[in-house]
Amino acid sequence: MPSNFDNEYAEKILNGYNVLDFTTNISGPSATAILSDLGANVIKIEKLPGGDDSRSMEPSIGDKSAYFIAINRGKKSLAVNIKTREGRKILNKIIINSDIIVENFRTDTVNSLGLGYENIKKINDKIIYASIRSYGNTGPLMNNPGYDAIIQAETGIMSVNGARAGKPARVAVSVLDVGSAMWLAMGILGAVIYRERTGKGMEVTTSLYETGLYWMNYYIESYQITKKIPKRAGSEHMSFAPYGAFLARDGYIVIGISNDNLFSRLSEAIGMPELKNNPDYITNRERVRHRKKLNRLLGSVFIKNTSRYWMDLLKRYKVPCARVKDVSEVLKDGQTSAINPFQVINESGRKLKIQPVPFKLNNKYFKIERPSPSNGENTYEILYKLGYSQDEIKKLTSLGIIKI
Repeated sequence: MPSNFDNEYAEKILNGYNVLDFTTNISGPSATAILSDLGANVIKIEKLPGGDDSRSMEPSIGDKSAYFIAINRGKKSLAVNIKTREGRKILNKIIINSDIIVENFRTDTVNSLGLGYENIKKINDKIIYASIRSYGNTGPLMNNPGYDAIIQAETGIMSVNGARAGKPARVAVSVLDVGSAMWLAMGILGAVIYRERTGKGMEVTTSLYETGLYWMNYYIESYQITKKIPKRAGSEHMSFAPYGAFLARDGYIVIGISNDNLFSRLSEAIGMPELKNNPDYITNRERVRHRKKLNRLLGSVFIKNTSRYWMDLLKRYKVPCARVKDVSEVLKDGQTSAINPFQVINESGRKLKIQPVPFKLNNKYFKIERPSPSNGENTYEILYKLGYSQDEIKKLTSLGIIKI
């Protein structure tokens, strides 16, 4: 594959690979955003008239929501009615020249559209076909619709998330959507290596349900050992104490004490060295057993001073700790500035900080090549390269088959 090297950015390791992206909302577009960052040419298929459902989420700029902007960076948009004969002709021409197809339809939907792996590989037998489902490709729930929060509930995540006395809570970030996207992207990269070695394509599948079970593996193993059902514990950790959020005078701080040495440091830092020898707290096992009493004691200590005071003191003793920061604080934080993970991208006249995949090659991030597209922004360009004339493109537009 040709190289696209920029001294300031990482080499585009997927340069020359063509990706046909049928995905919508968050999980699938997050996977193809990774491929785009790595250098693949991603053509995003969008429905008529409004395009990807995530465009309509709030807040937004024009026809792009914050969600859409974040996970559709670097892609091209082809707005086409794939249920029409002419629309399918366009798709088939693209499929022939594609290396990778990614979709996140329900199983029954992809079958009704005739876009499943068995049909696609008849057109291109070397295709790498990747899909994300809500529940997987089999089982009684396989055709059920499901979003991140729904699958968090189904897989037990919400049962262990939230305050002890409160109702179940979803993890605020889209942990299953983005997690599934990461697994799918890893599977695709593995399939790329396999195809380079053998010349053969393959199918790559994952689901939010499988990802949810994987995130719960610790709780699942714990239950099998103890037969005790894990409960919600707020910010605490069921296996360590003290661990979690405590209220200081001006806001919350978080400490993480995972072993006896760290507890000894904490005891010294807060001026209570006797705690490390207290029979109720001398080992982690005892601290977990006496968690409530220990948390009340520490709570009465931390409330006496500001979060800044505690950060300075605890860090001096090398106790793992942090202030609970909001987004505005994170963007201004010195650590964020030092890492400098963002690139300033012009999105519909607004300059926004957007982050590519959060890893480096040879200490360089990947360059975001272009902002997220407007619906159908690249339709004309793509069809022209496929050999369609200007008159043919105008006719397809007038028939409502494409949008330019």
